[in-house]
Amino acid sequence: MKSLVYFALTFLLLCSSGSPTTAVAAQAENETLIRTHGVKINVDDMDKALSFYRDKLGFEIEDRSGYPDYVILKTNERNKLILNRVKRLKSPVPNDTSLSFTLQVNDLDKAIERMRTLGVEFAETEKRKEGVGNAIYIKDPFGRRISLMHQTIVKVEPFEEPKLYNFGFLVPEMAAARDFYSSTLGFVVRSEKYLPLDLPLGHKDKSFAFMLHYRPGVRPVKSDYPKTAAFNMLVFETDNLKAAVNELKKKGVRFISEKPRRGAEGESVAFEDPFGNVSELLEAKKLKQQ
Repeated sequence: MKSLVYFALTFLLLCSSGSPTTAVAAQAENETLIRTHGVKINVDDMDKALSFYRDKLGFEIEDRSGYPDYVILKTNERNKLILNRVKRLKSPVPNDTSLSFTLQVNDLDKAIERMRTLGVEFAETEKRKEGVGNAIYIKDPFGRRISLMHQTIVKVEPFEEPKLYNFGFLVPEMAAARDFYSSTLGFVVRSEKYLPLDLPLGHKDKSFAFMLHYRPGVRPVKSDYPKTAAFNMLVFETDNLKAAVNELKKKGVRFISEKPRRGAEGESVAFEDPFGNVSELLEAKKLKQQ
C-alpha cells in the first residue's frame, strides 16, 4: 500500500508541475522491495564458532546481546555476518547447491602463513587462480569452506582485515536462478560478462547484492528446514514484512514459515528458491518507522 501511495503521489507531482521532478522519479525508480541484509552462519556450538571467527580470523563483535544463540560480527560493510546457533547442522555435500561467502585479504601468502600458524585447516593444498585474483579455501571448525581472496586484476589500496568480499549461491541452472532472483525477487543484473558461469546481481541503486555461480554437476537439495539448518543462509531485509510476503507470494515464491519468527534483529520468515536453498526475509527493528 505504501508503494502504491508513493507512486500515486509521484504521478500527481509530475502532472501538476511544469517540469519533471527528477529527484522524486529517481527515488521511485530505486525503491527495492527487498535488499540483502547479510549471511547467517549456522553453528551448533557458539563458543567454538567465536574461537575461530573472532580469535583466528580476527572479526570484532558488533553485537553479542543475543549470545549464546546469536552474535553479529563487525564487517565494516552494510552486509552483516551473523553467527546463529542451531540444534542440528546439515552435513555438507560438495556438489549440493549452497550459499557461500568469500573474505578478501591484502596478501594471500601472508594470510596463508598466518592461518597455518594458528592451526587453521585448509581445504586445498595450493592457491587457485580466479577471474579477479588468487584464492584458497580454508575450513572452519564445522567443516565449512571459506575462500580467502587476493584481488590482483586491479590495484587495491590496503584495507583492514578481515573484509567480507562477496557471497553468492552455487546453483544447478543459471537460467532458472536468474529468473528467480532477478525477475521474481527484483535484483538487477550488474554484468553478463562472466556468463554462463557467474552472474553478479545488484540492488536498483546499483550497489552489489550477491552472486550466482553455475557449475556443471551441482544438484538441487531437499530442505527440511527448520529441523536441519544449512551451513549458510542469505538474509534479506524489507521495510514491511507483511507487504513484501504478500507481493512475493503473488509472484509464486514458496514460503516455508507463514508466521513471522521473532529474533534478535526483528521478525522474519523463511522462503525457498527453486533448488532448495532456504533464505530468510527480515523486517529489522532498526528499519521500522517510529
